[in-house]
Amino acid sequence: MKNNIWIGLGLGVIFPLVAFLLLRFTAIELYFLPEKPMATYTIAVLINLVFLRFAYRSGNDQIGKGIIIMTFLAMILYLITHKVTV
Repeated sequence: MKNNIWIGLGLGVIFPLVAFLLLRFTAIELYFLPEKPMATYTIAVLINLVFLRFAYRSGNDQIGKGIIIMTFLAMILYLITHKVTV
């Protein structure tokens, strides 16, 4: 696999997108984690962190940077759209 930031961006968007689609078009949240609305997105971020670890351990720094960028963008987008208050 090439050490390319675009590949990292593509890998980094997969699981947050899957989490969004699952929550938007299914009732999976009501069955598994009804009291924690952010849990599915947290699981998606944890999966991205596993990919990030493998990317950096194999020497693919650009792929790792792409995964980090998409993970942070997904979380910022979540915070903006759900208006989480601290």
